[in-house]
Amino acid sequence: MGEMKSQDPASPVRILVVDDHPNTASTLARALSQLGEGVSVTSALSGAEALEHIKNGGVDILFTDMIMPEMTGLELIEKIQRRPAGKPSFTYLVTAYDVPGLKVTAHRLRVNEVIVKPVRPERICQIATNAIEEMKHSTRPIKKAPVVQKKFKILVADDNPDNITLLARYLEYEGYDHIIARDGLETLDRARDDLPDLVLLDVNMPHKNGFTVLKEIREDPAVRHIPVIILTAAKLDSADVQSGLNLGADDYVTKPFDRHELMARIRTKLRVKEAEDVIRRRNRELNLLPEIGRELSARTDTAELIAILLRRCVETLGAISGHIVFMNPDGEPLKRGYTRSEIDIEFPNLDGFLPEIVERNQGLVISDTQTEERWPAGLGNLLHSAVIVPLQGRRELLGMLVLTHEQENYFNLDHLLLLQAIASQAAIAVENARLYSNMEQEQKRLAAVLQHAAEAILMFDEHGRLILLNPAGEKLFTDFRVNINQPLPSGNGYDLLIDMLNDAHSSRGTKSGEILWPDQRTFMALITSIKDGGQVAILYDVTRFKDLDQVKNEFIATASHDLKNPLTTIAGFSALLAQSGLNEQQADFTQRIQGAAATMNELVQNMMSLAQMDLNATPKHYEVDMAGLLGEIADEFSPQAQMKEQAFLFTPLSAPAYVNGDPLQLRQLFRNLAGNAIKYTPPNGTINLNATTSDASIVIEVKDTGYGIPAADLPFIFNRFYRVSSGKNIEQEGNGLGLAIVKSIAEQHGGRVSVESEVDKGTRFTISLPLHLPLETTAVKMSAQPAKR
Repeated sequence: MGEMKSQDPASPVRILVVDDHPNTASTLARALSQLGEGVSVTSALSGAEALEHIKNGGVDILFTDMIMPEMTGLELIEKIQRRPAGKPSFTYLVTAYDVPGLKVTAHRLRVNEVIVKPVRPERICQIATNAIEEMKHSTRPIKKAPVVQKKFKILVADDNPDNITLLARYLEYEGYDHIIARDGLETLDRARDDLPDLVLLDVNMPHKNGFTVLKEIREDPAVRHIPVIILTAAKLDSADVQSGLNLGADDYVTKPFDRHELMARIRTKLRVKEAEDVIRRRNRELNLLPEIGRELSARTDTAELIAILLRRCVETLGAISGHIVFMNPDGEPLKRGYTRSEIDIEFPNLDGFLPEIVERNQGLVISDTQTEERWPAGLGNLLHSAVIVPLQGRRELLGMLVLTHEQENYFNLDHLLLLQAIASQAAIAVENARLYSNMEQEQKRLAAVLQHAAEAILMFDEHGRLILLNPAGEKLFTDFRVNINQPLPSGNGYDLLIDMLNDAHSSRGTKSGEILWPDQRTFMALITSIKDGGQVAILYDVTRFKDLDQVKNEFIATASHDLKNPLTTIAGFSALLAQSGLNEQQADFTQRIQGAAATMNELVQNMMSLAQMDLNATPKHYEVDMAGLLGEIADEFSPQAQMKEQAFLFTPLSAPAYVNGDPLQLRQLFRNLAGNAIKYTPPNGTINLNATTSDASIVIEVKDTGYGIPAADLPFIFNRFYRVSSGKNIEQEGNGLGLAIVKSIAEQHGGRVSVESEVDKGTRFTISLPLHLPLETTAVKMSAQPAKR
């Protein structure tokens, strides 16, 4: 075990007690201090504190608890043994869980003894006393004890020396170890200190009789599981026998006894106890699972979690090494290993076992790796047994965990079940760690976006309270401080935003629109509802674009106005030239000048109309008789249709219908639609102009049998300067402003425009405008006048 050192009589024996429970550490330290003046006792509450204590010195005897925060007892022992000097002569590991493999791992670390709780201070003192005596008389290294088959240990409690001698001889003959107690008090002490496998208990003994001893044994959780056979020469009546059985005796044997019968009863009780010990050990293992689960679930770093998982599995099951592999669909699998061997153990290739593990969804034990064909041949003769378990996630196999050992047939079903339970908890912890890592990355990305976004982003909960505001959003509110978890207060100039939020919340949809801020900036606001009933508002500052648009519109309006006079001059003089007796070629040139001047005049007129609309010029609205206006449009365009051999069909309104609007703009709207219908309809085609009324609106349709508009172009035909660039439409001249003007005029009059079209079949434009009921006493009836040519 530990390296034996001769003890200098002048120097005290240094004993270190390590336990994370202060009461336990101080109690053991006080008890050990009573061993004499030649003993120096120190206590520590953690592994780190223990290492600090022995930094400048050493320790002769170490008692350490197994389960401690941050560092287990085995890890502490391993760190101390790596020190170049000052290794303990004796090392004792105290544990509450006698799990499979713990003693093997401890033996590999040269631990002298694994002490299972509960343990009394007296026993610790006795162990320390024996160690001190051995240190005083030995200067040679302690030889490693040979591994022997476990012998059952039986406590013989009898005050008669002859009985003790006889029973000892019988037990030795049967291959049992035995310990002796000669009175009731000594029986209790030996039972608690040595934890025998069975007690042969006499009834009549000094200090405490057998029944009292039995009662106290059954009341002590540490020894209550030990079977007790009452062995007595006293003649007991049935009431005494019943009383003893009620106290917890497992059997009664009276003296004189038959040797073979007694040994048979002992074997029976030991078999039962051996089975019960397996159950108790299994229960202790199950009690260990929550502890390992808590340790794993407390970690959010995957690498740290894997390291702890491998270490705890190797320690708990006494393996020589542990390896884990995580599947990675997008690249190389992630592999990690942990070993207690001084030899670097290569990661085993588990591909041969993967199909069986996936199919069965459970682990397997390899009793002898040297005869297993699927086990990698390149790992040498160091490893002889292994256990493999899957790490099964919620939806898929995450990976596999394998432990190895240098002995054949080391791992059994108990190891497999315990490791599988640990692996199940580990799989959940790994998935949680991955989810946490992904969530943390997403939060960082979201925080970076919010931090550096130029747009103001505000998030509100289902009650309208502001729950998130990025730095750009904070800069919006310059006159007062907005409070998180409070709604935006009204009456501070932000009522347009509040109203838009309320509208979007009521409709549970998306709203967008322009908002004028109190500092005269203009924002385009987009309000989007989210699943939990809240809303996200994104505000784009479009003030600069609005200013540029204003400058553009003013420039277009001015330029268009200034172009009218020269165009009028060109058109006038070209008309005069045509009447001055030109030859055929000169007349052709003059006609071309007149056509170009007319096209330019139409373009300038359209640009002026759009610019005036964009500049929000004050409209001049009157009551317009739509029946009269549509009749005049039909009269104007019927001759043009006849010239192209087309039919222009008009269905007049049966009764007057009035719209509150600008008669010139409305005339321009229908002139554009009628002109386009004639332009894009081939000869022998038909144009229909129809109107119908309801209680609140008038609907006008302009329908043709022309070339039609492709479906891909329909969403864009109302955009400025957009022209259909496919089919026969490209043969017709145009500037792409006519339909943009139609849409703008319709919307300025509170109406809307829609279009339906099919290639080679025709197009239908539908205009809907709100009706205005005329007041005969105050309204000014105004008939639409023909536009000047």
